[in-house]
Formats: sequence, structure tokens, C-alpha cells
Amino acid sequence: MKNQQPQKQLNRSKQCLDGGFTLIEVMVAMLVFSIGILGVVTMQTSSVSGNAKARYISEAANFASDRMETLLDTDYSLIIDGAPGTNAGIAGLDDGSSAGTTADASAVSTDGLYNIYWNVVDNLPTSDSKTIRVLVTSNLLTAPVTITFVRAAGI
Repeated sequence: MKNQQPQKQLNRSKQCLDGGFTLIEVMVAMLVFSIGILGVVTMQTSSVSGNAKARYISEAANFASDRMETLLDTDYSLIIDGAPGTNAGIAGLDDGSSAGTTADASAVSTDGLYNIYWNVVDNLPTSDSKTIRVLVTSNLLTAPVTITFVRAAGI
């Protein structure tokens, strides 16, 4: 009878040990958790970067839209093709690197981060019309933001 008593205690001890986790199981679980957290951190970083780029594009589009509205609000006869002594036409404004040399006029945004260029072409695409193109560039943008509008003489 005495031999059975220690056997029961040994079985109980074994059951208590089998009920928990081993060190390896805990380490594997921590590794899986860490990999998941790294994925979330990477996703969050990409999200913040994408939101910043979207903000810069939106700001540039707002500056372009504001300049276009100012030009469209100007009397048709006062919207002039070319700065004094120039008549560059519409060429060059699609290329942000040469916009400063080919634009009819330019301005800098109120925060100083964006360069705003605009160009007017008379009689394009038809007579008695003007094509107005506004281009906004910045070091914050990967590509310039461009808005083009055709205004007829009677409007």
C-alpha cells in the first residue's frame, strides 16, 4: 500500500507540470507577436507618409485653383499672353524644371513652399478664346500640379 501513495503523488506532480507552458512555447509566441507588431508599425509608417504626400498635393491643388479662379475673375481683355516682352505660349509649363523660364507670370505661395506659374495663350483652341494653364511646383511634390482652362471671349 505504501508503494501506491508515492506513485499517486508523482502523477499529481506530473499533471501540474503538464498544465502550463514551456519556455520554448512562450518564446515562439513572443516571436509571432513581435512579427505581427512589426507589420503594424510598418503599415502605420506608410500610412503617415502617404497622408503627408496627399496633404502636399491638396495644398498645391488649392493654390492652383485659387490662382485659376483669380485669372478667370479678371476681365477677359486684361488676361494677357506673356509677361512684358515675352510670349512663351503654352509650351514649357508641363515641365516643372523649366516653368520659371517659360511662364508668363509667377508667384510664391504665402507659406513660401510652393511656386505658382501661369501661362495664357490667345486664340487656342479657337479664335476669341484663351487657354490658361496654372502649374504649381514644390520640393515637397514628386510631380507638379497642373490645371488648364479654356475661356471664351463672351464668358
